[in-house]
Amino acid sequence: MNRLVMTLFVLFATLMMSAQDEILEKYSAMGDMNTTIVTKNMLARVPLDQFDVPGLSQMVQRIESLKILVSRGDKAGKKLGTKLPGQLSGKGFKTVLDTKKDGRNITVMQSKKDPTRVVMILYQKPQAMAVSMKGDFSDLEADLEAIKSQK
Repeated sequence: MNRLVMTLFVLFATLMMSAQDEILEKYSAMGDMNTTIVTKNMLARVPLDQFDVPGLSQMVQRIESLKILVSRGDKAGKKLGTKLPGQLSGKGFKTVLDTKKDGRNITVMQSKKDPTRVVMILYQKPQAMAVSMKGDFSDLEADLEAIKSQK
């Protein structure tokens, strides 16, 4: 009985984690979308000291992988920028940051069931970008507050 319960739990957790990936795959398959996947090894090679951002290297070390989607056309940008947040919300993501300034919308969403999964959506008509991240984001809301207070 315990094996059955554990198997069902693992299966359910896997399905919930893949829900975000399925949504992003749908967008990735669009004709006007560029997709890039960045691994932890690739991130380790980026010379972060060239950027003058306090705590950037510590934040990047916590990231395991990134998937970046960038729209190339108006139609793809509008879909990614306006529909993706609602779809993620329907799949159990909560909004931890939503800001609009100078025509640019930035939304950061985190999975309620798996806080290691975060999606950041940047939308400035007509283009949009979504960055799906997996890593140690247990204190994401506190980290975002610290960044906002530095400005």
